[in-house]
Amino acid sequence: MKTGYQKNILRAVGVGLIVNILLTVLKLTSGIVGHSQALVSDGLNSFSDVFISLMLLVILRIATKKPDHDHPYGHEKFEGIAYFLLGIIFLLTAIFIGNLSIASIIEYIKDPSIAVTPDVLTLVVSVIALSIKFLLFRYYLNISKKYESPTLKADAKNHLLDAWATLFTVIGITLSQFNLVIFDYIASIIIGLFIFRLSVQILIESVAYLVDQAPSDEVIRKINLVIQSVSGVIHVDDLKVRKHMTQKYVDVEIAVQSSLTLEAAHKIAENVHHKVESTFTDVIHCMVHVNPYRL
Repeated sequence: MKTGYQKNILRAVGVGLIVNILLTVLKLTSGIVGHSQALVSDGLNSFSDVFISLMLLVILRIATKKPDHDHPYGHEKFEGIAYFLLGIIFLLTAIFIGNLSIASIIEYIKDPSIAVTPDVLTLVVSVIALSIKFLLFRYYLNISKKYESPTLKADAKNHLLDAWATLFTVIGITLSQFNLVIFDYIASIIIGLFIFRLSVQILIESVAYLVDQAPSDEVIRKINLVIQSVSGVIHVDDLKVRKHMTQKYVDVEIAVQSSLTLEAAHKIAENVHHKVESTFTDVIHCMVHVNPYRL
């Protein structure tokens, strides 16, 4: 049986999938029939979102599973893979839209007479899509914060980006109504640039999740201070902290009085373990190794 966490995460992705399918059909149909390059590009962006939602439904089902024999540290890294794939999909979408838009501008410059003014209906569709995307962004943002899901956070950014992209679509189509059709193509390029910027951000963050990157020096310093505050700890010989998606693992070597009994030294290590995990709620596990302290 799925936990409440799993159900809410998957429900959010399911809502996004349904909305993206509807928006894709609406934007592409209206953009093609209404002769709007910007709306077609926006529709292609929504089409990529459909694949993203489908991918997330599959991977998040795996990522939210409990640890098992083959994956004793859990399945969260699968979400990191999904995060990375999101970046790749966004990057490819940006390149496709950019090439399509540039080709349209070149054709327009060569022969402005071939340009067709977008239908007013495309403007209405863009305004509706803008409102829906903003609401979807707020919904995803709230869910991602509540359950600390990096993938939903990335998709929330995507929905915000979509809202900005659709805003430029609205502007481009509006200017096109005054025979400034080239702005419809320019709006399409801007959409591609927004998507490209997001893809780079996501790829950089996803790599950090997948390679066990250390957190900031400030976070490590705070953990070090907490360890040193435990009674019996004379010195922190070594401290390593690594990210595990949104959480962390801590490995520390502490020095204690060499004359202590094994039981007493173990008790200090146990206190360090509990103090770190209770102080930093995002620490999954704190592994403590004890060294004898010598002058």
